[in-house]
Amino acid sequence: MTNPIPQLQSHLPMLRLDESLPIRETFRTDANGFAGALPLAVAYPQGAGDVQALVRAARALHLSLVPVSSSGAHHRGDTTCADNTIVVDLSSLQRVLRIDRRNRVSLFQAGVTFSQLAPALRNHGLRALLPLCPRPGKSALAAYLEREPTIYPRFQWDISDPLLCTEVVFGTGEYFRTGAAAGPGTLEDQWAAGDAQKSPLGPGQSDLMRIVQGAQGSVGIVTWCSAKAERLPEWETLHLTAAESLAPLVRAVRMLLRRGFADIAFVVNGPALAALCETEREDVAIAAGRTRPWYLVYSLGAARYFPEDKRRYVHREIDELYAQTGLQPAHPPVGSEEALLRRLTCPEQYSTAPYWKHAGEMHARELFFQTTLDRTPRFHALVAAAATAPGAPERSPLVYVQPQVAGRCCHFEVIVPHAAGERERVEAWTQGLAHQLSGAGAFFSRPYGPWSEIAFARCSTAWVVPKVKAMFDPDAVLAPGRLDVSRALALNAVE
Repeated sequence: MTNPIPQLQSHLPMLRLDESLPIRETFRTDANGFAGALPLAVAYPQGAGDVQALVRAARALHLSLVPVSSSGAHHRGDTTCADNTIVVDLSSLQRVLRIDRRNRVSLFQAGVTFSQLAPALRNHGLRALLPLCPRPGKSALAAYLEREPTIYPRFQWDISDPLLCTEVVFGTGEYFRTGAAAGPGTLEDQWAAGDAQKSPLGPGQSDLMRIVQGAQGSVGIVTWCSAKAERLPEWETLHLTAAESLAPLVRAVRMLLRRGFADIAFVVNGPALAALCETEREDVAIAAGRTRPWYLVYSLGAARYFPEDKRRYVHREIDELYAQTGLQPAHPPVGSEEALLRRLTCPEQYSTAPYWKHAGEMHARELFFQTTLDRTPRFHALVAAAATAPGAPERSPLVYVQPQVAGRCCHFEVIVPHAAGERERVEAWTQGLAHQLSGAGAFFSRPYGPWSEIAFARCSTAWVVPKVKAMFDPDAVLAPGRLDVSRALALNAVE
């Protein structure tokens, strides 16, 4: 087969393409063993104009494109390639274009990591809405596009938050801006008129941001986005509550969120808390031996006005909660609450630290879904039973429960740290558990790799996905194989 790269380079002489084998090999297999074809090259566009030209050339030359904006190792199989593919690496687009403190919004490019975004916002008196200890090199735009939950459920009003407006090049090669950013005029014109790109709805009655979000790069390539931020509190303190089971902590976190007390709020089991506090395997094991089975982690922040009054009444009501439930305050297994708070809110200080989900191992397999808080004990019972069944992984799974939209739903995640030699066993165990959880009502709203079949098998509207894909990417240029519903449609047709 003729190499199409020279022809592509003739179409785009200013675009930097890297055909070196070591660079291409990094995208053949990701850190968790998901494998694909060797890409033809890695392209490094410098803006939306380069992306648009690249998409149009790929359509003409019958090439595929896989967009990537995070640097470092990848974990979910969403960066692997099909044959005849070029990786579009956006990680060099690292400008924070605007921070608007009055409207509490930032606008930044695809390659900006949380380690860059968090301190930039802090310098303006704002805080980034962060996932739980994002891995080093994780693109903030990618995390928001993937709907990764943040640790701040009190500030989440919609499941799409904190993502707002986007600049996107669709698979048709058309350039577009969603939400308030759609126009009229340039961004500078809009800023001069007082617009802050805060509304994700539009243009008109459309809501195209929701089509791009969660599509895993199969609909369009996003080059920048705007996202919500929140004011830094006058002070913030971190608190832990321990329990022998998950249920009482679920009731406690619902009370905290219902009354609007907690800014940060999530629940983890003992092994997960140990992994958040330590990085080396031996240290994680020692810390895990000092933990209780379950922990609620939450922070209390001062209001802008009358902060001391808030401190008094919030602490009084939390003391009443402890008295009613029999729960007691707890402490991290190692370190202090202040150190753990820095770990959660200052990703730039841990940009070279190992990813916490590995818990000292080489790899980690994730399994996550959405449910409601009251159902989490039932799902954990399935996880606990599977963890003691024959063929289970050696390490106890890390369990992470993240309330979302002020507690109206939640993200439930099971993480299995493992050595390289355990990959096949962990993969089989995780897939089997996914089937059990799906049968019990788990909603896989973010399906990756083999989960797509599970997620769409019970979805009566799966037929919509290829139709939407055909509208925005008629030649299937972008991320072929993502969100594959073909088997689910075949099964539904048989039924």
